[in-house]
Amino acid sequence: MQPAPLEKEHARALWPLVLILLLAAALRLSGAATRPVWTDEGWTAWAARDHRPSVILDKLAGDRHPPLYTLALSAWWSVVGPSHIALRFPAIAAGVLSVAVTYRIGADWLGRRAAWFAALVLAALPLAVYYTTEIRLYGWLLLSVTLMTFFFLRMLRAPALRYAALYALSVAFMFYTLYLGTLALAVQGAVGLLLWRGTLRQKAGLVGSWLGALVLFAPWLAVMLSQQGVYLTEGIGGFPGSIESTRDNLLPVARYLFSPQMALVGGAYAIALALWREPLRTLRGTAWATILLGGAGLALAMWVANMWFGVLAARTLSFLTPLIALGAGAGLALLDRRAGAILGLAWLVATVADPGVIQPRLPGDQVAAAVAGGYSAGDVVVLETGWDDNAFLYEIERALPGRDPRVIRTLPWVDHRLAAQESPLDHLDGTLEQARRTWVVQWLQPGQVLAALDEGAFGYRRVQTVDVPLGADYAALYPEQPTVEVALFERPQFAADPLLFGEMLALHDAILPPEVLPGGRLHVDLWWAARAPLSRDYSVGVYLLPLDEDTVLAQDDAAPGGSATTTWAAGVAIFDRHTLLLPDDLPPGEYRVALTVYWYGDMQPLAVEGGPRAVIGTVAVR
Repeated sequence: MQPAPLEKEHARALWPLVLILLLAAALRLSGAATRPVWTDEGWTAWAARDHRPSVILDKLAGDRHPPLYTLALSAWWSVVGPSHIALRFPAIAAGVLSVAVTYRIGADWLGRRAAWFAALVLAALPLAVYYTTEIRLYGWLLLSVTLMTFFFLRMLRAPALRYAALYALSVAFMFYTLYLGTLALAVQGAVGLLLWRGTLRQKAGLVGSWLGALVLFAPWLAVMLSQQGVYLTEGIGGFPGSIESTRDNLLPVARYLFSPQMALVGGAYAIALALWREPLRTLRGTAWATILLGGAGLALAMWVANMWFGVLAARTLSFLTPLIALGAGAGLALLDRRAGAILGLAWLVATVADPGVIQPRLPGDQVAAAVAGGYSAGDVVVLETGWDDNAFLYEIERALPGRDPRVIRTLPWVDHRLAAQESPLDHLDGTLEQARRTWVVQWLQPGQVLAALDEGAFGYRRVQTVDVPLGADYAALYPEQPTVEVALFERPQFAADPLLFGEMLALHDAILPPEVLPGGRLHVDLWWAARAPLSRDYSVGVYLLPLDEDTVLAQDDAAPGGSATTTWAAGVAIFDRHTLLLPDDLPPGEYRVALTVYWYGDMQPLAVEGGPRAVIGTVAVR
């Protein structure tokens, strides 16, 4: 049977949408697996990491977020794991679905060409792309508001029970995602009650949908009311990424909404405002009013309200993008077909080539790599990075899979905005006293732990420092601290009776991890001292041996401490790290760690305890 002509026409009409959805998916997936998490993503990952709903709800109740996204993310995490791409996928899926729903709204009320253009704009609009690729709830908020708009307009056209129910569900979806979407609901309320020429019975059905959504939201309503003190007194003013309503910020906000190529998208939007002719008394005119008031109109209202109550940031503007895209799509469709297509494609190429920067990110992945490169089982990692503790926690735990690292956030005890600080050491003394090696990651927040360990607290000594550059965007914001400092401290225990090599070199301490993974790195840390000035430059060989034979399974040979021993002053402690790369197929079990000291001129080991080498401990391969 041959398809009917109408079916062929519908199939041909869907092909552009399929291509646009593929583009939307590609742009959102690009970089999602490698881009480091930023401050807010880190918080969300921290809130979702414990998969017990009661724990998640307690965390959210003490903040300002509804529970739906975080609970869903935690459940998704428990199935697919905590990788970057896995945790970003719920937002990515919401972003692609939002493009499809936006197309449907456009096709319903603006025409198919306008719908294609609108879907294309939303697919590539940098603000929409960015916030539908984050481990955050803004992608779901964008989808919920888009669904609300779709079902609201369908209900105005056909006030049937099914649309009333679907609209109520979409509103409840918004309530449980982020309260900010209530602004879009207010616009729909004004349109539905004041502009829509429905009967009183039909408007009562609209009110019934809102009441139904409120009933669905009732289980969380009491919690939301307890959160209102935080929301109504602070808003988001002063938080990372917040924007002040100043003249200088008008252009940046416009670029967020209309893309860096705002002349094209903003121009198309202006064309729609100038040329669209549809009386408000018609359903199509009411739909157009909903699109305009819920997009640029709501952005303007937020700009004004922001002068008294912090509500403006790139992330809080993102849910406006579907209706912005619909307005721009209507403008492009009003142009000549060829002109509209050329301008739309030109905008797409320019935007994909240079989408601009929405939110700078700290190099958490590079910091995590610096820790992972020298980490051993049993090490403690202390984060002194303020609001970014959660982001660094996520990245470090991803860089140390299977090692169950002890990563301690100082964020619960310290607020870098306050002059008086509670000391994290009051909470860490037992932990630091038991550990032999402690990492401190410090940025922006006062480095209280860092300073204390530098002063020798608990017997620690700094043995390694890595300064990770912030990158140009963050460095411009914080020029006073352009790097993240990653410092490794050790707590050596100097033996009264050290191992003597050739009666010249004394090994006072050797710090080994309790276990290591096959194919991993075994870090062996040695603390040396010369008993007298040395006339030769010695090398140290460190070996991994089975318990019952002398076969060398891995080794590292180097000058101790990376310096010539002839330059050592007598009695001065020298830190010396050796890293052994273990074979991938190394069987699990216990292994010995031994070392020798020799002069490269004759390769003869110095005697130690009557032999050529000393066994300094054992390590377990798991």
